Amino acid sequence: METGKVTGKKPNVILITSDHHRWDYMGCAGAVGVKTPNLDLLAARGTLITRTYCNAPLCVPSRIAITSGRYPMNTGCFTNRHPIHPDTPTFLHALRGNGYHTAMIGKLHHHVHVWDGDFIAHEADIHQLGFEHVHETSGKMGSGSIGCECQYTRFLREQGLLEAYRSWTGRFRQGNATMLPNEAWPWDQKYTQDAYIARKASEFLLKVSPDKPFYLHLGFVGPHDPYDAPQSYRNLYDNEKAGMPEEHIPAAPLTDVQRMEYDKLLAYKACITEVDSQIGRVLDTLKASGLQDDTVILYTSDHGDNAGDHGMWGKINLYEGSVHVPFIAAGPGIGQSVVSDAIVELIDIGQTVCNFTGCESHHYDQGKSMMPLLLGTTQQHRKDAFCEMGSDKMLYDGRYKLMYGDLTRDTRTELQAAPYHGPAFGRPVNLPPDRISLYDLLKDPYEQHNLADDPVYHEILAQMKEKLLIRLLCNMQAVPDDVGSVL
Repeated sequence: METGKVTGKKPNVILITSDHHRWDYMGCAGAVGVKTPNLDLLAARGTLITRTYCNAPLCVPSRIAITSGRYPMNTGCFTNRHPIHPDTPTFLHALRGNGYHTAMIGKLHHHVHVWDGDFIAHEADIHQLGFEHVHETSGKMGSGSIGCECQYTRFLREQGLLEAYRSWTGRFRQGNATMLPNEAWPWDQKYTQDAYIARKASEFLLKVSPDKPFYLHLGFVGPHDPYDAPQSYRNLYDNEKAGMPEEHIPAAPLTDVQRMEYDKLLAYKACITEVDSQIGRVLDTLKASGLQDDTVILYTSDHGDNAGDHGMWGKINLYEGSVHVPFIAAGPGIGQSVVSDAIVELIDIGQTVCNFTGCESHHYDQGKSMMPLLLGTTQQHRKDAFCEMGSDKMLYDGRYKLMYGDLTRDTRTELQAAPYHGPAFGRPVNLPPDRISLYDLLKDPYEQHNLADDPVYHEILAQMKEKLLIRLLCNMQAVPDDVGSVL
């Protein structure tokens, strides 16, 4: 196993996140017909961890778990209506205390879109969380029909495109058939939000001081719906059936519903390729600026996308498409062309960054550093992966997966907050789960056969319930202002 060059300097760190990118939709992950040449190159000069799980299958709680290093059950951030408090301890404070310049560019999404839409006014809160340089955007729908103000909407306003953009995304949000969820970007592709974010990141890298190491959280907004990649990316997938082998191509003639689903899938892949292209632009700038050999690069996504699995799109459930995410690491000392099947959680990112940069995260950080795994000194990391969505919990032990609750068939309708029905916004988090599922991911990786009611698996089900209970007990912790309490 080759490893990246070690220079002896404190490494820079770039955490690249996307939105809605499921684990298996990369060329380096073995995906058929998904074009990710830049992520594939990153994996070739680094380590791909194939069993990485988010801690909540929804934007805000997942992202806050990364920043705070604490499980949603402890932060109280369960849905997109639960923002992070600016006094929350984060690993960023440790980085700054260790001489690092901290920056975030793009989508962070620690605020509530529907309550307070001014992300620029929230910059003071982001600084308080530990970021010095802040250039935040609010995502496709946030900056679109929801009407949030952010750095990207300022840019569109300067270009004279903001009202047209909001009108266009508004038709999608309202379910109007004049804009399909897989409609191509109608303007010059240099105006997409991910292109804008890549430009701002490249500008940052060209101007950052060489006298001080930096940490950059670079948040892209794709491939989140609407699946609106510009036509140039869609052309890579149209007509040629996206390079799929014949057995993966739907039989003709397709029904109208099948055609819509198939086109939507190709559009989702095109959005992934657009994100990959913009990542490539940033990494080219990093290399050209002479910073590549001194920089640890981490790539992941806040959650996945069911992408048609189980007849569903989006996330907010505990199926693999929703909770299983990509993870690639490259940089000084990190094994090259390594594929690891260790079990990892996104909550581990903060401790990992601190370990690479030579500092300790805060007292309440519940993550576990991946540095020994990435340096090749161990092959194992966690015994199991934990994920939660409100009251619903999930545990994966390396083979079996227990889903305690199923939001896709939820019968709990109490306390729904109109007009935002559903678990993303209004779902109460204090109601008991209404069903249980057990899957053998070794034999059934796409969760087609629920074994919970099969008598043959009664003992395994009991064991998984006990493992989940142990994780819940281990995950519980005091509130941050109780440091040193003896009660």
